[in-house]
Amino acid sequence: MYYPLPVIKRKKTNQMFKAKLIENQNYYKLRSKQLLLMLLPSIPIGLLVNFYQIPTWVTILMVGLYVTAIILMTRNQKQINSVLGNKLIEIDVDEIRIKSKKGTEEETIKLKEVERIILKDEYSMPQETIKEVGQEITGKTKQNFLILHQDSKKRQLDFEIDSYYMINQLNKLIESWKMKGYNIERMRKN
Repeated sequence: MYYPLPVIKRKKTNQMFKAKLIENQNYYKLRSKQLLLMLLPSIPIGLLVNFYQIPTWVTILMVGLYVTAIILMTRNQKQINSVLGNKLIEIDVDEIRIKSKKGTEEETIKLKEVERIILKDEYSMPQETIKEVGQEITGKTKQNFLILHQDSKKRQLDFEIDSYYMINQLNKLIESWKMKGYNIERMRKN
């Protein structure tokens, strides 16, 4: 007797990239400011720990500076939260979706209708190395974005990558876009 082998269908892997959408360019300035504010409290604490016999007024001044830095960090973080995290960007092989924080879809961009996609040369997470932390403090922030040209209009979508997994997902999507024949350009920008 002959028994045919069952046909096993391969599951199609859906590659998906998800990130927080940066809606305001002030985010980058706020992020640099937050990094600087995070370093400031270490100065008064370092002075308090390293000097055993310091006047009481210096101790009070250092504690006051520490508390002031913490208050400034909290305020700055609230500003960062208001600029980042209100919308999410989801990218797959065929479209880009912009969703609200609650998950409701606000906008869908079909990639087959896009004339040209301009991508960064390389995507990465911010502040990965000591050198990048130094550049961030001086205001040279790392930005992740893609630029879409559609109907003679240019639109830049900035986003915050939070894991290496998402970087890999985005790179896989870019390769899929190339295989589909989308018009892709690479550019160098911070």
